[in-house]
Amino acid sequence: MADQGIRYTYDGTFEGCLCAVLAALRSKQVPASIKDRSICGTGDDAVNIETNYKDAQYLYSMISARASVEVQQMASDYFLTDSTGLEINLYRMIFCSLKYGARVAEDYKSRTMREIQMAIRNLYREAQSILAGLDFYIGEEASCALINPRNSVLPVIRNPVLKRRDTENLLIYDKRHHLLLERYSDQDMLLDISVFPLPEFKDPHGVYSYLWPFVRERRFDVRVIPGQKKSGSMIEPLWLKAS
Repeated sequence: MADQGIRYTYDGTFEGCLCAVLAALRSKQVPASIKDRSICGTGDDAVNIETNYKDAQYLYSMISARASVEVQQMASDYFLTDSTGLEINLYRMIFCSLKYGARVAEDYKSRTMREIQMAIRNLYREAQSILAGLDFYIGEEASCALINPRNSVLPVIRNPVLKRRDTENLLIYDKRHHLLLERYSDQDMLLDISVFPLPEFKDPHGVYSYLWPFVRERRFDVRVIPGQKKSGSMIEPLWLKAS
């Protein structure tokens, strides 16, 4: 499919990306690009797609209905990867899944599908590596870890981490993707804190000293934090469902 259509931007969330893909599908033109406007800006010639959770849920459900739950899961997993051309590849996969059904998941002749499958494998390999190597700083009130993964692995390792009972209260901060997993008083949240003013953390002790007071005092208000970038805030793939 040759690029011939409109340039789209979205808010960086999975739902926002789905809305941009849906807009491109409805235009019946292959998009010239789909980009995160927090990274690339809006651009004079770009169409800025606002996130509509009903539209995102509609498209996400259609992937499962027209193709399979496996393809639906591939879409959400792939969004967590640090892949070049991620959004346009996601558009192509969704387009083909709606047109051809579940067999796109096993289309090994497609370069796009091979790239997507390899990226997802690398995501899960890195997630397992990060999980196995987590090094917690033990603070007075909570345990804390600092990670800097290439892919956005924190949503993938969320449940295994939360099942650990050797640490009651905990923080894990992904400084590359600005995601914070926190558990306090048997409640946990995965937050995008990219809009929060943060120093350059060098070690888990620094993360604990700076962020734990905000968690303990409930000063992170999830309602005023934009959609959870690369974490699926409204749509819950398998890796985001409660443990």
